[in-house]
Amino acid sequence: MKTWKLWQLKTGTHIESADLLENLNLIRQHLLPWTPGHVLLFHTGAYEAAAQQAPLLEILPTAKFLRIPDEAWTLPPGLKEEDVVSWAFSPSCPYPTHGIGYRHMCRWYSNGLFKFLAARGYAWVLRLDEDSKVLSPAKTDLVAWMKQNGKHYGYRLWAFLLDSCLPHTLSGLNSFGGWDRKVIYNNFFLVDISWWMTEKVQAYLEVIEKSNGHYLYRWGDAAVHTMVVKTFLQRSQTHIFGFAYRHKKLQDMARETSFLQAWDAVPP
Repeated sequence: MKTWKLWQLKTGTHIESADLLENLNLIRQHLLPWTPGHVLLFHTGAYEAAAQQAPLLEILPTAKFLRIPDEAWTLPPGLKEEDVVSWAFSPSCPYPTHGIGYRHMCRWYSNGLFKFLAARGYAWVLRLDEDSKVLSPAKTDLVAWMKQNGKHYGYRLWAFLLDSCLPHTLSGLNSFGGWDRKVIYNNFFLVDISWWMTEKVQAYLEVIEKSNGHYLYRWGDAAVHTMVVKTFLQRSQTHIFGFAYRHKKLQDMARETSFLQAWDAVPP
């Protein structure tokens, strides 16, 4: 089974944010005509009522609202909420920025999402945040293209790792000749769930999870995805997509960077 996965988490009062509504329209226009699948909107309680869901369903009537399991949004045993001020924070994002909720999200996207979807029979997952937008038509069945070309992990951009996301163990990763301090900008990814759920990948992720690094050291899901991809895949098994894309203010970096042009950065 193929699926889209769209994550949305709002804790404020403006449930039908302009960003999210625009994104749903872009999904309908630029992705679904070529790559059909389920649009799943994950939340932590903001979309329980029909009135809250209605503006989104006007755009995508078949979208499904799924609440993230409570156990995925709860601190692991041994960690206490009152200790959060002692955890690692970036100088550019001091406490309370990137606090407990943000770190729950990083853990969820590192592996919880994949376990959740695998248990429900999904084979592929595509992530978009509410402010991540595909700005041009894909014109290709992205999942079919990935399968036909032996790809397991697709993405759109690289980004630089913030100082507090710098696990020194990354220096040993050698799939691309060592770590260059870049990470997959994984607010967009398309991943083969069966590969992600293989024993070796899950064993690796279990070590990361048991370290509580998402909480204590603010290990982001982008860094975790980069570790997994660099450790277990060859370049030929990954793909950088070429459609126009924006996450917040970062747009079309892939078209301007010679590093990425050497990476199979071609349509779709």
